[in-house]
Amino acid sequence: MMKKLLWLVIALIGVNMSVQASDAMNSAKPIHNMFDAMREHDGKKLLAQFAPNAMLQRAGKGGEVKTNDLAKFADFVSRTDKYLAEKLLSVNISISDNLASVWTPYAFYLDGKISHCGVNSFQLVKFEQSWKIVYLIDNTHSGDCEKFIKKYSH
Repeated sequence: MMKKLLWLVIALIGVNMSVQASDAMNSAKPIHNMFDAMREHDGKKLLAQFAPNAMLQRAGKGGEVKTNDLAKFADFVSRTDKYLAEKLLSVNISISDNLASVWTPYAFYLDGKISHCGVNSFQLVKFEQSWKIVYLIDNTHSGDCEKFIKKYSH
């Protein structure tokens, strides 16, 4: 009897971990879609990953925070002839019900060459059956990106 109970507990823990992994993958889908849209120069696809009235900001050196116009960014993505590629070095996801927080150190490449690196912080909300980005703030690392990439690559 004790052995059966132990196996039941182990099975339930496994199911719970599987559900959590599935939730994490689903919540990160708009992030991956956003970066795909950047590589594909598809501004409409990029905008589709965000909730209405979503915010896009950058934390600058010295504490200033700059708000960027999401529609203008999507337009830039559609019009540029540069190849835009952002590589996520690691992805850390925390989820509670319909709220997810995603922390992603990154390296950004422009036409195949490192442009800059830093950290993205995404806040996502699950609307009915799909996750949407409601807030994205990032920063740029002020030091050596090669060292930064080594530090955060997993």
